[in-house]
Amino acid sequence: MGGWPGDAQKERTTFGGLSRGDLMARVRSTGNQTTERRLGSLLRKAKLGGWRKHKLLPGRPDFAWPRSMVAVFVDGCFWHGHTCGRNVRPKTNAKAWRQKIEGNRARDRRAVRRLRKDGWTVIRLWECQLAKNANACLSRIQKALKPT
Repeated sequence: MGGWPGDAQKERTTFGGLSRGDLMARVRSTGNQTTERRLGSLLRKAKLGGWRKHKLLPGRPDFAWPRSMVAVFVDGCFWHGHTCGRNVRPKTNAKAWRQKIEGNRARDRRAVRRLRKDGWTVIRLWECQLAKNANACLSRIQKALKPT
């Protein structure tokens, strides 16, 4: 990508005066409340077991059922470029953010292709879908896990 414009350690944000670098360092890549933890809780309530978290597979799925070969990704709308309306487009460094998000999307596509080539069923859920209709998300997973 060629790097971000400006100095991330010197530029201040509106979030408590944190530098941009400090703010971004606080963004978690795993265990997010609105995505992975929420789905994990739903899976436990539905007594849907046998999953592993962050299995070392292409794309590092958030949840994987190795025996059934089902991989589930729960994608944040902003980071993965969903067009649901929750994906606020940054005005500062817009080009760099566009490149970052497009890179994420390309990486997602490569991971899905590789997993499917290896025989996995891949389910991608969006953060907004999980918030609006968690039962539908759970049903998709249950359907994929049922033996045919």
